[in-house]
Amino acid sequence: MKALNRIRSLPQGVKSSTALFIARVVSMGISYITVPLFTRLLTSDEYGQVNVFLSWASLLGIIAMFGFAGAVFNNGMVDYPDKRDEFSLSILALSNIITVSSFAVLFALYPFVKDWIGLDWRFLLLMGIVFLLEPAYSFWAARQRYELKYKALFATSVLSTVLQPVVSLICVISTTGNRANARIYGMECTFIVIYIFFYLLLIIKGKRKVKTKYWKETFLFNLPLLPHFFSYYILGSSDRLMISRMVSDSATAYYSIANSVSSVASIVWSAVQASMIPFTYEHCKKKDYKPIAKVTHPMLAVVAAFCIVVIMLAPEVVAILATAEYKEAIYAIPPIVAGVFFQTQRSAYVNFVFYYKKPKYTTIASMTAAVVNLILNFIFIPIFGFIAAGYTTLFSYFLQSIIDYFAMRKVMNGETVYNMKYIGALSLGVVIVALCSNLIYGYAMVRYAIIAVTVVIAFLFRNKIIKTVKQMKNR
Repeated sequence: MKALNRIRSLPQGVKSSTALFIARVVSMGISYITVPLFTRLLTSDEYGQVNVFLSWASLLGIIAMFGFAGAVFNNGMVDYPDKRDEFSLSILALSNIITVSSFAVLFALYPFVKDWIGLDWRFLLLMGIVFLLEPAYSFWAARQRYELKYKALFATSVLSTVLQPVVSLICVISTTGNRANARIYGMECTFIVIYIFFYLLLIIKGKRKVKTKYWKETFLFNLPLLPHFFSYYILGSSDRLMISRMVSDSATAYYSIANSVSSVASIVWSAVQASMIPFTYEHCKKKDYKPIAKVTHPMLAVVAAFCIVVIMLAPEVVAILATAEYKEAIYAIPPIVAGVFFQTQRSAYVNFVFYYKKPKYTTIASMTAAVVNLILNFIFIPIFGFIAAGYTTLFSYFLQSIIDYFAMRKVMNGETVYNMKYIGALSLGVVIVALCSNLIYGYAMVRYAIIAVTVVIAFLFRNKIIKTVKQMKNR
């Protein structure tokens, strides 16, 4: 009872971040349990086809859903605190109009682009249905995170995390045909069922009141962000499409496994960011920036330590997740993980840019990084294979974080907010480990020693980390 009372007395922000962290860990855990099954049930070509489908879904979703569940929705939570249900339903209606219009154009052009896309029209129709329904869940989840209501979001996240791979596995095992198709249908149809519930919930809570007065401001805020969304896609997903075209579907599968392993490095910041956005916004209102830096600095150190551990354990994780056929994926993991750290870092800058409603600066950063990434991929993938994509992505994320830092200073009238020598030292440490890791992958004891040192340092600073998390208290 004493332990339960201590948990209940924790600030809402701490409980929210902890719950979302656990949900993320559960999600990752189930993913890592099921990935070995899929890599063994599907051929490497089929596994690559699934990832190509997911890449196209990411690309087409940018236009079809217009990214309304991101910064513009958080701004709506600030601007319309008493009309959040009405705002959410109104933006959902706008999103649906854009989705229907986008797919009407796509299907009109399909006979001319089907060979280039490489997807059957039925998969495109499946995507369209998902894009109509998904924003309802995304809006609900974004609001839960902003209001630090973690219980329902935690339960829903875990439920969807469990159902999706289970249904997909049943579909794959049951089919006698193309198992890539079975994987895709099982995955997407599960999401459709979940999204329908939240779609209806949003209609009920919004009392069927669609107010077009919210449309103009929301649309115009996100319109200049479209290049940013495309650039973000290019940085995150285009590697797989380019590898598929320039190398092979099997190479795409290897790179996808490397991405899967690397994504575990983001789980700490993903959970913290749920509380960081409202925490940052509230302190920006007061022009009180010091608490933001005090919270961000230790959290970045935790993410850096997590990245180093993931890099050092790459051979073991790949051995668990996949067969020996995927062994090459190990060498793409270090640069991708280092890139995750720069993604984490830039989000600390971008929170300010979005709060002050200057999205054009974020677009400039993303577009510059994306163009550089494409050019470097075209040059180096044919020469060095899929592993080169990891290093080009690392450089591109580094460049993007630099530009976003200066964008933050621009909107803050020259104020730095963070200790950049400290952040620079963390960045340098992660990059050095990433660049040197391939040289020591054959020496397990050396890697374990580095992990041990990292864990000991984290343990010594545990009180500071706990104190930092508690600072993100309920507003």
